[in-house]
Amino acid sequence: MIRAVIYHDTLGKIKGFKLKGHAGFSEAGKDIVCSAVSAIVFTALGGLDELVGFRNFKESDGFIECHVPDNLGERESYVTDIILKTMVIGLRQIETNYGKYIQIRYEEV
Repeated sequence: MIRAVIYHDTLGKIKGFKLKGHAGFSEAGKDIVCSAVSAIVFTALGGLDELVGFRNFKESDGFIECHVPDNLGERESYVTDIILKTMVIGLRQIETNYGKYIQIRYEEV
């Protein structure tokens, strides 16, 4: 199972995220849940890099974690929030249909 944690502040602004594990829907290379989650997360990371200008994440097999820098300007913070909220929408849609393979929880930081 993929376990996702979305970090947010008291106002609901996303401050980062962590995903751990493998979906286990199918064998490696044929796992549509893993592929969908990876596509959504890496698209968000690409957007953060190209549109905001930061690459603040760690990745290894079955693990990825990203933290939003505290020193973003108003525009960068706004764009970051939209990108990450869109990522969470996509992950929730996968969880709705494949909740046995992905679980999302929220943690205030």
